[in-house]
Amino acid sequence: MKYYFSKLNEEGREIYKKIYFSLQNFEEKIAVKGKMEFARDIYYMVINDNPMMFYVNPYKIVYYNIDKYVWIEPIYVYDRENTENIKAKINSILKHFEEKIKAMPSNLERERYIHRCLTSSIKYKYDHTPDDVECHTIVGSFIHKEAVCDGISKAFKHMCDLARINCNVILGDSWNEYAPKQSHAWNMVKINKKWYHIDVTWNINLSERFKYIRYDYFNLRESDILRDHRNFEKLEVCNSLENNYFYENNCIINGKKELDKFIMDKFKDIKQNNGSKNIYFKLYCNEDEYARTLILDAINAACLKTCYFFKNYTVESNDTQDVYLIRIN
Repeated sequence: MKYYFSKLNEEGREIYKKIYFSLQNFEEKIAVKGKMEFARDIYYMVINDNPMMFYVNPYKIVYYNIDKYVWIEPIYVYDRENTENIKAKINSILKHFEEKIKAMPSNLERERYIHRCLTSSIKYKYDHTPDDVECHTIVGSFIHKEAVCDGISKAFKHMCDLARINCNVILGDSWNEYAPKQSHAWNMVKINKKWYHIDVTWNINLSERFKYIRYDYFNLRESDILRDHRNFEKLEVCNSLENNYFYENNCIINGKKELDKFIMDKFKDIKQNNGSKNIYFKLYCNEDEYARTLILDAINAACLKTCYFFKNYTVESNDTQDVYLIRIN
């Protein structure tokens, strides 16, 4: 689904189509009418709308003005023959995925499956170099199983396209109080007529770090994503919790009273061998409350009231998103 194309006016769509078909034909020079910045922006829209254009270097481009035309000189990573071979390999890898999603009744179920496929198969490539183009594309994600944020977000977009889910690639910055600002890419996805932010890259990193599939950044509202993602174009209104992972699983906890009951119920389930020993939730506290203290107090109270005692446990946290994972050993 060509998200950015759908947002352009008639002039922009003509430029888009010219660039799109020229890149498909491996043309060395592309001439379009219009302003240079507008043409450059549309060039990147084409790249982000079409993850199968992995054969075009997403970051190196030559462009200049001659008279009323903007001339673009793309830099191709592979020739046509190698491109077709890689496309065939990617299509083969995704064949089973395409067959499986056809039986899934809802877009939310399909999205969950896409997320699970990516978080369980791809690693973030920390040791990439500026010349490592493949990790910025679906080649890194699907063939090498190692990619960086834009390669992962393009993989998610491509799988959503195959699943007929409306999705786009978002470019902005990641930020938190412990790390400097960095360029970053993630996605917006439309599920049940509502738009959400999803950052598969950060869920992959958290899942690998904690050896547990994480959904901290699965279908977030704008107010939540803004806690550690900045400087992005606000293309759609993302204000729903309806298909957020924690909301769906009744794991959004507000304050001490709800937390005490939630932990108590989980301990009862564990004691009766009906529940997981991994307790995963989002906790919103008052300004004068300290989340970790509330959690430790709730655990101690639940131990006493249920007479369920254990040797040790850990509390793992994503403080920026108020997400916590209690692991009982």
